[in-house]
Amino acid sequence: MANLSEKIIQDTAQAFLYKRYYNKARKGRVFSRTEVRTRQKFGGKRADGLLAFQHYLWGTYVISMEAKSFKTLSSMKPKRDDNLLVWNSVKAGLKFCVISGMFFALYRMDDGFLQFILPLNMFVCGAIIFGFFTLHSYRHKKVNVIRQLAQYPANERWLAFSKDSLDLLEKDKLNALDKICKFKGIGIIVVSRKGRAKVKRSASMRWKWFGDFLTYYSHEKRIREAIQ
Repeated sequence: MANLSEKIIQDTAQAFLYKRYYNKARKGRVFSRTEVRTRQKFGGKRADGLLAFQHYLWGTYVISMEAKSFKTLSSMKPKRDDNLLVWNSVKAGLKFCVISGMFFALYRMDDGFLQFILPLNMFVCGAIIFGFFTLHSYRHKKVNVIRQLAQYPANERWLAFSKDSLDLLEKDKLNALDKICKFKGIGIIVVSRKGRAKVKRSASMRWKWFGDFLTYYSHEKRIREAIQ
């Protein structure tokens, strides 16, 4: 049986999201469209899907979606980022230094040598220990499709995959992908060959302290008019 095309995944996921959020929109007015671009000053990137509506509680609510098929399987595979590993280890070393109390030696000790060498040693040891024991953790991995989705700011962000593409992923990579999405609050929709969509992981709501996420999109005015 033929694998699903990205267009079918995109359209199926978009229709699924529309049905999922329709009842949450005031007056049932929902802007739902595929292929929506961000403004040029935000990169002019094209989201595979965008929904917007006036939520009963949260006001203007925006949902973005990115769809992938088996043809872009490589973009779905988590890969370790050594720069991220180093950065996470540095943060862990600093926390370890503070929790151990060695950080306070910087201003509590009079010995100029020990004043700096003790916190430094604790920081280095903490960073090395953390990096060693979490070398293969999902926290040090990045996924190209998630980087792409990050270009489409929204209250909720979703990834749509075909079931056949997920079946081709190694179990450890699939688990890592799921954990990364959970950590970042990204939802996952799985589209089957029968054209059915289901939620594998729900998206978490994100806030924008000032204004709303529609300001990032090129057709902001038209979208606002459609959902008023």
